[in-house]
Amino acid sequence: MKKSISILLVITLVLSMGFAACKSNGGSGSGEKGLDDADNEYGIQTVEVTDKNGETVTDKNGDPVTTEVAVKYELRKNKTVAVVIDDNGDPVTDKHGDEVTVKPDIELTTASDDEEDIDDSDDNDKDDKDDKDDKDKDDKDSDDEDDKDDEKEEKTDATEIETDGEEGTTDDELTTLPLSKDKVPTVEEARNKKDKKRVAFSSKDQQIIKNMLEVPYLYNEDYNVNKKNAGVVPINLAAHVALWMAEREGLNTKTYASGTIVLDLFKYFAQTVVNFKTDVNAKADNKNLVYNTKNDTFSIDDFETNKHTVTLTKIEFLGNNNYYLVTAKVSGIGLKASKVYAVIQKNKLDSSLGFSVKGLQWTH
Repeated sequence: MKKSISILLVITLVLSMGFAACKSNGGSGSGEKGLDDADNEYGIQTVEVTDKNGETVTDKNGDPVTTEVAVKYELRKNKTVAVVIDDNGDPVTDKHGDEVTVKPDIELTTASDDEEDIDDSDDNDKDDKDDKDDKDKDDKDSDDEDDKDDEKEEKTDATEIETDGEEGTTDDELTTLPLSKDKVPTVEEARNKKDKKRVAFSSKDQQIIKNMLEVPYLYNEDYNVNKKNAGVVPINLAAHVALWMAEREGLNTKTYASGTIVLDLFKYFAQTVVNFKTDVNAKADNKNLVYNTKNDTFSIDDFETNKHTVTLTKIEFLGNNNYYLVTAKVSGIGLKASKVYAVIQKNKLDSSLGFSVKGLQWTH
């Protein structure tokens, strides 16, 4: 399922490990169909690196060198096309101006198969959860990563976290596992895991995680707590995240291309939010974010103000595909919650974040 593309294009597109492409039937909030972009999905695919002559680059053992690229799946003339995209969600083009494509790892369905496609997505999510848990327990010790990139996050002093003598693991190098071995833990599984290792993140990484958990109204929804709701991102939760991610874009506009919003959600959750465009107008509890069916855009009237404060108290390494359990105190929202457990993944989907949130449980 691999296809060679120019290394000059690939170098700028190394984003993450081999994430699964989660199915999404983004339609219109008003039930209309026929949008060109309605059935788009996003994912990560592995491709072979080639040199300027088109020859496959190999390592010292003679094996092909591979990397991961972000792709947008589109249905064109009833055929699925995987278009390579950049950090902004725009198609990457070659020297002739043609879109760079790779062989798709999934097949989209036509609009008439929407309901069946939703069911398939649920089944796929369950299958992923049933995959054997990988026992890889690499001990990774490293110095705090250098602050080389301009961050969009506000810098403040991070909480000092007790680590029981275990040093932090904030390496640039990340464990890469094939999909068959990548098992996203639920919050319940993470909390009950016996061999967790307490670690310390750099002040920068702690601040990023704190900011991601302080998304306004994030506390209104749990996510991936146990097997009953494993892998399903609530639409209302995603709507608040979409507003926060859009604000980070720093654009002077109230109209956003749907691809920008959907890709931002993919970066935050490391998966596609199923049926987000179809359901957001009806299921979100705010009116600041509206999906416009006619031109496939989102309107944002205003952003949201932070209501709660998160103080990190513990970070534990879970192993597998760079998963961690974060424990934090919550204040500012009264009886709603005083503590949050979050499963996060360290990755490269968003260069200024470096993490995705894979599970949330708000409790006391």
